[in-house]
Amino acid sequence: MGSSYYPALLECIRRELSRPREMSVRVGSAVCSLLDVRDPLDGLTREILQQREPYEIEWLLSPMFTPDDQERERCEVALPLSGIDEETAERLELLLSAEGIYCQISFGHRERMVPVMPVVIERYLRLLHLRDSVNPLLIALLQSWPEAGERSALTSLARRKVWQTDQWAQVFLMAWQAMLARQSFQVEKFRFLTEFITSYRPSDHAELISSLTNLVAAYHQDHEHPVYNQQLEHYQGGNIRSHSCGPEIKSYRLAMTHGLLTDFSFFDNAL
Repeated sequence: MGSSYYPALLECIRRELSRPREMSVRVGSAVCSLLDVRDPLDGLTREILQQREPYEIEWLLSPMFTPDDQERERCEVALPLSGIDEETAERLELLLSAEGIYCQISFGHRERMVPVMPVVIERYLRLLHLRDSVNPLLIALLQSWPEAGERSALTSLARRKVWQTDQWAQVFLMAWQAMLARQSFQVEKFRFLTEFITSYRPSDHAELISSLTNLVAAYHQDHEHPVYNQQLEHYQGGNIRSHSCGPEIKSYRLAMTHGLLTDFSFFDNAL
């Protein structure tokens, strides 16, 4: 294979898999119920887990071993822009599974070293998107970005499926150029834009602008009818404000949307 990046990538993923994690109450309850133990950490021994079906292990442990943005970004420093091939991906999975990696998991006041089982490693590697490449239109831009942390974050985002086509890579470039011209660059705006396009699936740039504009209008309409919305949350959420609809989330989405609309408007007017 002769891949110079391989040792560093292997070490990066090994480090991420063995990073300490916390078990939530919800996961702990699921572990206790399925494994018939009083304390969930008592059920996470290698002997007990080896007696369970792989899909059960994956279901129990996947909430703790789903790579977040920060984990993906930390692996970017060792990942080629072209991604890795199938042979390399399989070699990584086999080697990591054979190493017997353990991870410290805490629940309440207790901690335990828990084996990272092969099915968990397979899923984790898949969700890192190691085989996904960056669109060639974006490579020069990313390679020239001076700040290492921002470059890793942007490269990780650029590796997402939504930016794989030339059409959407051009939108990425439009947003980039507008932010630089306006001195309004924020990695978080690219993060929001990536998730927005993934969720709303606009067909092109024009529909993206329409969807962003509609989101702003919907939040303004929501603000104008607070009584109805509070009553709705009371009946649907047990009077606990929804995480996805709370004021902080709304404020964040509005700030990101306003910023992006201003960026795209600046780009269009500059043409």
